[in-house]
Amino acid sequence: MTRQLPTLLVVRHGETQWNVAGRLQGRLDTPLTVNGMRQALAVAARLAPAVAELEDPVFWVSPLGRARQTASILADIWSMPFAAFAEDPRLAERSYGAWEGMTLDEVEQDLPDQHRGNAADPWCYRMPAGETRTEHTDRLAGWLAALDTDRPHIAVTHSGCLRALRGLYSGAARDVILAYREPQTAAFLLTAGKEAQLDAPVALLRALGCDGEGRTVAI
Repeated sequence: MTRQLPTLLVVRHGETQWNVAGRLQGRLDTPLTVNGMRQALAVAARLAPAVAELEDPVFWVSPLGRARQTASILADIWSMPFAAFAEDPRLAERSYGAWEGMTLDEVEQDLPDQHRGNAADPWCYRMPAGETRTEHTDRLAGWLAALDTDRPHIAVTHSGCLRALRGLYSGAARDVILAYREPQTAAFLLTAGKEAQLDAPVALLRALGCDGEGRTVAI
């Protein structure tokens, strides 16, 4: 992308029942596990000081239930109304069509031709009723193109969306993007040409331009 990109803080939703089972969710949904709720509480507390320092941020959430459930927990901890999160369908996970609800092992066993097709061309292969990785990335690029570049943005979304956004910001090669992995409720700060996974509170504040006491610092 050649257009200036806004500062973007992306949070992956918490663990779900199908995450535990290793099943592709896509546009289908299962609720957060108790562990997923704990993860959302932890990331909310970890990010709270930095979110409080952001100037006039815009909040976004995928329309899928697991992301909305995570965003609701974040909103409670951040003392803000859940309604402040604007839904955007472009933040929904990639559609896996006929594969949704299956594990990759089941796809390989039950749909071997489709599994081979995806392995041969992971960016352009479309499973029945699904979405190619390229189409999914283009959808996220369209969302980015509509954002106000003068304000920071916070988005609660999915692993596939997070990987696509990381690639769009970093300009990483396709094979590098395919190797991206991130834990549940991982948080990444994305700026033009840069990405940083945020873990410790002080490191997080510094990444956003503040010191450990909330003062603005040069970076």
